[in-house]
Amino acid sequence: MFFSRIALHTLVNNRRQYVSLFSVCLAGITIMLSALWVTDGMLKAVHNKSKQYYGGDITLMGGDISYSLGDTDSLIQTLKGFLPEDVTYYSRIDYDARKSYIFFEGMTVRQRMAKGVDFEAERDLFSAFDFVEGNAEPSEDHNNILISKSIAARLGVRAGDTVTYQVYTDKGYKNTINLVISGIFNNNSLFGMYTLYIDIRALRKVTARPDDYVNRICMYFNGEEPGADTVALLQNQLAKVLPMYPRYDCKKEFYHYIDYDMPRDDISYALISLDANIQDLQLLIDAIKAVVLLIIIVLMAIISVGIGSTYKIIIMKRITEIGTYRAIGMKPGSVKFLFLTESFYLLTAGFLAGVLLTGIVMAVLTQFSFSFIPAMDIFLENGRLRPSVSVVKSVLLFFVIAVTTISSMLFTIRNVVSISPVGALATTT
Repeated sequence: MFFSRIALHTLVNNRRQYVSLFSVCLAGITIMLSALWVTDGMLKAVHNKSKQYYGGDITLMGGDISYSLGDTDSLIQTLKGFLPEDVTYYSRIDYDARKSYIFFEGMTVRQRMAKGVDFEAERDLFSAFDFVEGNAEPSEDHNNILISKSIAARLGVRAGDTVTYQVYTDKGYKNTINLVISGIFNNNSLFGMYTLYIDIRALRKVTARPDDYVNRICMYFNGEEPGADTVALLQNQLAKVLPMYPRYDCKKEFYHYIDYDMPRDDISYALISLDANIQDLQLLIDAIKAVVLLIIIVLMAIISVGIGSTYKIIIMKRITEIGTYRAIGMKPGSVKFLFLTESFYLLTAGFLAGVLLTGIVMAVLTQFSFSFIPAMDIFLENGRLRPSVSVVKSVLLFFVIAVTTISSMLFTIRNVVSISPVGALATTT
């Protein structure tokens, strides 16, 4: 308490000397926190979009050579025996739509992926979509479709319009179906722009698939999201009751096995985690994390070295004060502790001010749309940046900055504080 009173008194009375140090702390911490919060928000947006796109956290796929899972009710019951009660199960069809087209009044647009979904069962999942028109309410005729805002603009369609969807069946025949656009969603990322969501019954019909055809069972964890250990455990449990493919982290390898290596009469299932589904994006995600980490390290070094060297100059100007402390019986270790207490309070003030300034910067950033930047939409929510504030990461960042800065100060002032009262007097005279 004694050292705290002296440290605070010194900082307040000599505040002009510490303005530059405070400014360095404020600027550095604001940039670091901004980079951290924005990056976490961007990666969270990628995670949320991919979770919507793939229907959950884990996917069960495979089956026979046509990727039909067979008795999905039985498979879901098996999965329920190994997973928490709050997991929701969705039966889907993923259809490679690269050769399919949507027609409307002379306009044509090619798609990349068609997802056959049960809009009634997935009502909660689609409630998180950003609809610019319409919604994902199920249709009594089971002929509704959702398309992205960009595709709707190219076709010139609105919610409620009827379009013609052309596909190729498994046997190579062309087939068409009329569908009603029930909703137009705002997602220009690779998880949305060229993806359409179609009633699963309509997709079965137009692709000439059986009425019970399903090639995906998606597991959506409403509670704690599953980690790699959870997926590995589920893989081992299912392998005891189902013919499971041993790899659960490489979807392409499983596709190759089904298409080329698996005997025609065999059945094989695979668990694909969300991380495995977005494996192609992992390099980009790792690069973003590396850049942010580099920024934080550089700024942390600037703060630590800058404060340490500047503080040494300030302390040299206070040599008489140090001599006074030594004259009244204060040991060198106590003098060090006093200056370290000052620096800690300075860092704390800079950090708190940095948090406040970062909050203001984030509030301003969220008011602007960045969807005009090519390929940026995958990191945005509703076209805007949505920072994600992690209290744990922020406190940990402050702790690391405090430790590195105090360590730097200890190195720079180690000899100055050991001066004797006589030496201090001689220096000042």
